[in-house]
Amino acid sequence: MLHLGGRSQVVPDAVVDLLFDPQRYRFTADVTGDILRLDAELRGLDRRLAGRAAAAAVDVTTRRAELAQTGSVKVSCRRREAQSHFDDAVRTHAVISELHTDVVSYLDILRSFVVTLDPQEGLLAEAAAGWSRSPDVPAGVAVFNDEDYFLTDSRRAAGPGAFPNTIGGEQLGDLWRRDGDDPVDQPLSRQGCWLVGYIERTQEIYAVRRSDSQRREVWLLGRGFTATRTHRVLSPLIPHMQEPNSLILAAEVVTAAQFEPDF
Repeated sequence: MLHLGGRSQVVPDAVVDLLFDPQRYRFTADVTGDILRLDAELRGLDRRLAGRAAAAAVDVTTRRAELAQTGSVKVSCRRREAQSHFDDAVRTHAVISELHTDVVSYLDILRSFVVTLDPQEGLLAEAAAGWSRSPDVPAGVAVFNDEDYFLTDSRRAAGPGAFPNTIGGEQLGDLWRRDGDDPVDQPLSRQGCWLVGYIERTQEIYAVRRSDSQRREVWLLGRGFTATRTHRVLSPLIPHMQEPNSLILAAEVVTAAQFEPDF
């Protein structure tokens, strides 16, 4: 049972098994921290297994092509060897895919449990709010696949003395989060990798993903914003920056504000 604010909730068996796994000794007196660390660990497993499953699928395709090249003579040594390699590749892909499916299921169970708890304050409340948001690009957001494409408009570039191909303007937080992008090898307080900024010359609010393992994708969140209006819209959101999917929250708020009168 998890006791929260005078309420008690049964913890799903899958979550209990993971929290009390004797090989990890994860469970501590800080239940909130345990749950958030478990989420981070499952996200890391999800990402690694997804990569391994993709590589295994490529290997299956390669082995199938090699098998086809041996012709239809089933008794040849070359054919038997190719068939063996193909069968091994199929089994490996199946095992990894099943593990990945299990991890995704555990992650969904954990998050659904926290959202159902409906915590009213603290880190669990922030997590529940963030996990309730979809990480998909919100409607109204323009996506640039790379920073260089965004900087095709030279007015967006930083001034003299800055690093080349750097977006200029004012930074409004550099730890905004989005599921699938968060660096799981960082402590919980440093999970975000998105920077949100404002360019006064173009009156644009943007976000750029700054990650060593992913391309520097840029989202144009809104146009026609003065500096004063930008701060009025985004300043209340900065305390929520460490919530999961806080970038989605910022994008939705900016998009909505774009169509409101500026007082």
